[in-house]
Amino acid sequence: MGKTTKALLFTGLFLVLLVGIRVMMQIANPPNDKQLIATALAESIKQSKEGRPGGVLDLLAANLKVNGESVGGNNAQVMKYIRENKPDVTVENMDPVVTGDEATLVSPVNISISFLGHSVDKQLKDVHMVFQKLDDKEWLVIPTHRWKLTEVQVQDTSMADLMPG
Repeated sequence: MGKTTKALLFTGLFLVLLVGIRVMMQIANPPNDKQLIATALAESIKQSKEGRPGGVLDLLAANLKVNGESVGGNNAQVMKYIRENKPDVTVENMDPVVTGDEATLVSPVNISISFLGHSVDKQLKDVHMVFQKLDDKEWLVIPTHRWKLTEVQVQDTSMADLMPG
């Protein structure tokens, strides 16, 4: 075997070993679901404030519903809005109630947005967020489960209040 072949073989084995260690650590010491949800939510809020939509899209389920209506699949619009407006969202209660593969978080949510040149600052009371643990991939190949936001319930009057008058 030549030096290049040995180096490639060593690198491949090293990568397989690292992935194996990572998988074993997750199995032996699974992270706390409440912490996973709170961390994912906080990271997506931080990234949206910075105008980076990736974290937000990672959190949203493909079949997301807001007030019972499906809004999933509008990723391009979500990305554009976040890049252009950098919404500032504060979820006051970051302590979800986890029941199996579903979690519910009820909290006031403060939103500061710019819409058509107007700034709007509102507090939405009792926003209900439902998260589900869904199948996903880590590093594009390792099957895993991630908490995704699947449903949001906001009082209709609060949603209407967000539009500048």
